Amino acid sequence: MFSDHLVLAGGGHTHALVLLRWAMNPKLKPAGMITLVNKASTTTYSGMFPGVVAGKYKIDEILIDLRNLASKAGVSFVLAEIEGIDLKEKKLLLSGRPEIEYSSLSLNIGTKTNLNSKSTISVDKCLAVPIKPFFQSYKFIVGQDKHKDDSSAKPFVIIGGGLAGIEIAFSLRKRWPKRAIYLKVKSGRKINNNLLTHLKFLNIEITQKNPSDLYPKLICTGNKSFDWIKDSGLPLDENGRVLTKNTLQVLNYPELFAVGDCGVIKDHPRPSSGVWAVRSAKPLAKNLESLSKGLKLEKWKPQRKAIQLLDINSINKKSKAFMSWGEVMIGPFDFLSRLKESIDINFISKFDLIKDIDSEMSSEKEMIKCRGCASKLAFTPLRSVLKKLDSIEPSADDSIDIGILNSSKNLIQSVDGFPALISDPWLNGRLLAFHSCSDIWACGGSVVSAQSVVNLPAVPNNLQQELLFHFLEGVNSALTIQGAKLIGGHTLESRKIAEDPFSLGIESSLTVNGTIDNKKYFWSKGGMKKGDQILISRSLGTGIIFSAFMNGKVRPYIIDSVLIEMNKSQHNVVNYINQLTIVKQHPKVVNACTDITGFGLLGHLSEMLESTNNDQLKMNLEPLKIVLKLDHIPVYDGVKELVDKGFESTLAPSNEVFLKNIDGDKNLKFELISNNFISNNSLYNTMLKILVDPQTCGPLVISCPSIYSERLTKEGPWIKIGFVS
Repeated sequence: MFSDHLVLAGGGHTHALVLLRWAMNPKLKPAGMITLVNKASTTTYSGMFPGVVAGKYKIDEILIDLRNLASKAGVSFVLAEIEGIDLKEKKLLLSGRPEIEYSSLSLNIGTKTNLNSKSTISVDKCLAVPIKPFFQSYKFIVGQDKHKDDSSAKPFVIIGGGLAGIEIAFSLRKRWPKRAIYLKVKSGRKINNNLLTHLKFLNIEITQKNPSDLYPKLICTGNKSFDWIKDSGLPLDENGRVLTKNTLQVLNYPELFAVGDCGVIKDHPRPSSGVWAVRSAKPLAKNLESLSKGLKLEKWKPQRKAIQLLDINSINKKSKAFMSWGEVMIGPFDFLSRLKESIDINFISKFDLIKDIDSEMSSEKEMIKCRGCASKLAFTPLRSVLKKLDSIEPSADDSIDIGILNSSKNLIQSVDGFPALISDPWLNGRLLAFHSCSDIWACGGSVVSAQSVVNLPAVPNNLQQELLFHFLEGVNSALTIQGAKLIGGHTLESRKIAEDPFSLGIESSLTVNGTIDNKKYFWSKGGMKKGDQILISRSLGTGIIFSAFMNGKVRPYIIDSVLIEMNKSQHNVVNYINQLTIVKQHPKVVNACTDITGFGLLGHLSEMLESTNNDQLKMNLEPLKIVLKLDHIPVYDGVKELVDKGFESTLAPSNEVFLKNIDGDKNLKFELISNNFISNNSLYNTMLKILVDPQTCGPLVISCPSIYSERLTKEGPWIKIGFVS
């Protein structure tokens, strides 16, 4: 039996509170490995969403950062969509990646909007959007803001006459004072008279007729279980919710738990509501903790009814709210609105407490050491050692030409590695593979195979097996899309005490083999020509972003967007240039190339320039210089703001040795030009920090004739950032 791996499936309110408990009290956390799986890195606090629609709050203010929360709790975070469960094999099935084995599993996946109603059918699905997921419906509402002051615009329709739909109608009226708003209710549906009076007073039209297909519609027709839950074989009630005991354990499956909207205690029926999700967090946490220790589990008896507060979000007057208790409805009163606001802010503020953990950086020593490529040895000591070692053949390039194959292709080889960058072992394996392959790509080569060396944390064998499986699957998935294979490797066990989460204890390297069809097509670091254009394939700033992330100071969407870009292979970019080379029958589409990794853009460009000028001197030619256009250098969102807050990679200070090359000596000289950055002002200094920022899965940079640069920038990801002078 696979043991000691608790999987939290879904990042609903219950699991978020459980993680908060463990972040604030690490001793309470169950022993073994714990993994949170969710399809997004944030979860929306549903109680405040109507306030966001009304403009009372900003969307960022109601998001719970699950990745950061998991990190503070010492829990691995996996960003993936759940598509099933294998109860017999005890595996959680994920979309587009390997399944995760568990010893115990807790379900808090919520529900989706019920779209079975015929009234929700629309000719154009872009005009009929479900309220869940909230990020999707909010984007839809924002897109409709262009009609907010247009009383002649097509009416906006809320489908569903329940309390959720009514509260959204009130919020939209605050957002759009003049636009026609319809509330579509089922025939025979009764709305509380007091609510009805206020809906009419706010000019929200109640209708039972199906709206035109041309009207934009927000669907609030209740909740339904995800399809995979229905197909799982789990015990379900008539509404598709997982049936549990009063210990929150699923009936007949003592290792499974179900909470929130997706679960319900047998013989204790209740509607979906965030109230029970919040209330069940403490008993769930205690029972997960007790289960890991073999102790008796506690029983929980939830209340049968829950108070619901509906804010009117009045246009001109103070905000008022209704209070619902079963069939009883009172209000609207302004004190109820203040009560709701107090409850909501108190809930979401709980998650601010984790920001106090490792919160202030009073010195560089207190910053958490960077992972990924930023963990490599600094340039100066590395170069000094290599100069002393006569037995190592010097090379200007990161990939070594090791001979000609029988097929007449040239075989090249490179090696790279780093400690785990993130706590998801599968994605970390992919990132390592893409990062390691970039040395082959930077030579114009195609990856054919790789071997890995993996250092695993000292944890029980079955956990090592799980970590190794996912890591190698991640590596392999990055290789197979290039037509390459993982052909072997070696494993080690760390002699350090394993820290939570265990997945961050993986340290690995990859030896990558590639081929080049003809040696004359080999892209070296040197070889730049006067008049060449300098092109870059993606943005900079990963070192700064992950420094802030390791210290819990980066917004979720920033890390999400960066990981999406890092998780893209760049082999197609290289293949396109190679095809262009063959078609043009010209071996010099690319005169020189490098990949931007640990030494940053300025460091690796310095290597290119040094290699080029060494050849120039041998031929008694004038040395060249590189002119960089600061305004054109692409930077990931949020990077400049993080630099201003003092974040930098732990390798960055060592990379500042390359700054001396700006207006440097004749043989190694850079010139920075800009329309927006004035020398020595804050923006200019920020760009200097970015120029020496180490990159994991960073961009390729090429030096190519202008005749090709125009085509490459038009048909590929390339951005022109400078030229050779």
